[in-house]
Amino acid sequence: IYGTPRVKPQEALGSMTSAWLTPLSPDPQPSTAPPKPKPPPLTKETVVFWDMRLWHVVGIFSLFVLCIIITLCCVFNCRVPRTRKEIEARYLQRKAAKMYTDKLETVPPLNELTEIPGEEKKKKKKDSVDTVAIKVEEDEKKEAKKKKGEK
Repeated sequence: IYGTPRVKPQEALGSMTSAWLTPLSPDPQPSTAPPKPKPPPLTKETVVFWDMRLWHVVGIFSLFVLCIIITLCCVFNCRVPRTRKEIEARYLQRKAAKMYTDKLETVPPLNELTEIPGEEKKKKKKDSVDTVAIKVEEDEKKEAKKKKGEK
């Protein structure tokens, strides 16, 4: 029968304390048990888990990482331009988009541009921008007053 020899608990405690006190001293009794067998070397055909070989696991993991990278690149549009022409086109596109957003910031809100039926007319603020519709209405009112004054 292979294994370690049986030792009484009192003897084990004594040998443990002596091993702590003198760590450099050799074991008093060499073991007669055969040395532990070395584990088999790790190869691509080694079964890792679920009856899958190592190369199966590495391949599945690689495909999973590749899918994540491709998905992220598609979601965030991470395409790298390949030619100078594409780089310049992208630059002009960004420049045009910035100019467009700057123009949109200068446009007054919709409620200032159009009349809402049934809404009371508000007094003009000095800071507000006159739109064409407001100017046309004011001109029509002035002409109507002039015609009434002439009659």
